[in-house]
Amino acid sequence: MPFYLYKAVNEVGRQVRGEMTAVNAIDLEERLREIGLDLVDAREARQRKGGGMFGRVKIQDIILLCIQFEQLDRAGVPLLDSLADARDATDSKKLRDIMTEVYENVKSGEMLSQALSHHPRVFGEVFVGLVAAGEKTGNLSDAFGHLAEHMKWVNDIRRKIKKALGYPIMLMIVITAVITLLMLFVVPKLVNFLEAQGFELPLHTRALIAVSGFFVDFWYLIFIIPVVAVVSLVTAYRMSPGFAYGFDAMMLKVPVIGSTIRKIDMARFTQFFSVMFRSGIDILEALATAQNVVANRVLKESIANVRTVVSEGSSLTSALRQSQQFPNLVVRMFKVGEESGNMNDSLKNINFFYEREVNDAVDAMVGMIQPALTIVLGLMVFWVVAAVFGPLYDSFSKMDV
Repeated sequence: MPFYLYKAVNEVGRQVRGEMTAVNAIDLEERLREIGLDLVDAREARQRKGGGMFGRVKIQDIILLCIQFEQLDRAGVPLLDSLADARDATDSKKLRDIMTEVYENVKSGEMLSQALSHHPRVFGEVFVGLVAAGEKTGNLSDAFGHLAEHMKWVNDIRRKIKKALGYPIMLMIVITAVITLLMLFVVPKLVNFLEAQGFELPLHTRALIAVSGFFVDFWYLIFIIPVVAVVSLVTAYRMSPGFAYGFDAMMLKVPVIGSTIRKIDMARFTQFFSVMFRSGIDILEALATAQNVVANRVLKESIANVRTVVSEGSSLTSALRQSQQFPNLVVRMFKVGEESGNMNDSLKNINFFYEREVNDAVDAMVGMIQPALTIVLGLMVFWVVAAVFGPLYDSFSKMDV
């Protein structure tokens, strides 16, 4: 179906821009009239999955959408009316256009999950899968309730990761800027002064002069090499599965950072698995879908092995223990859930466990990185001070003698 960028006016005469699929321009005009808009101008454009002229949809908007759907469904509001209300209530122009298209697709006979699946960058595989499960069980309100809870958790995890990376990155930028300024502008002038005085220069001063000279002569390499290295690493990671697997395995072995990566991915897995299991999805399907949210390939492979072992008849607890990726406490919680038949409560305990573990791991990583970078900056300044003022102090000492 063709994709149109349109300009229209609403009931109060305010101009509205958006995008919508339609059979033709006449169909587009009819669809806009149904939602209270009068078409002014439109042009056909290439459809972009999940993209759009207004950028990405914020996770907060998706959370509000889920809460609205949950409340409207519990109140017994028909689906089309709920879609129209959710579309009109959102402040996101991009999401409003997407929900307009979802509304039209559902009105044309599609299931809600199928209509949402046309926008994979906004409504991912897990989101669509949970909505589909809610449609099968006839309990969409619970599905959207679980989704709202899950999206809040995802947002919280992202905030924790930004907290872990934000300050160290800023400190790295400051350190790089300070070192560059020292080597390009401060040190050369001090070196010229020392050489003009004819002082005998110690080894650490000559080393500083050599490093400063390299910065002055090849400053462009100092900036180009890291960029090329990062681009090459990212390209190799994306293009070569073998390289990506090896890199992920290496990252898991890095002290503090590796344990943090493991805990964050395990927290993602257990949270996704919990949401899907509580939505009525069977264990094998829940494992297959939850596996996709794990970023580290080594952990992803171990979860795939868990699913294989479970499919062959073993218990989930036994499969998790064989993977050797989950702490014994977590495996024990799964075992209690299986034996008692109350997996939901066990999954809540597991999520609570990993929430604390992720918080502690992030705090530990930040607590390690910040002092380490501060020490690097301090040693760099100390090197410059010692290399410059050391010869001066020695020469003054000789003069006193």
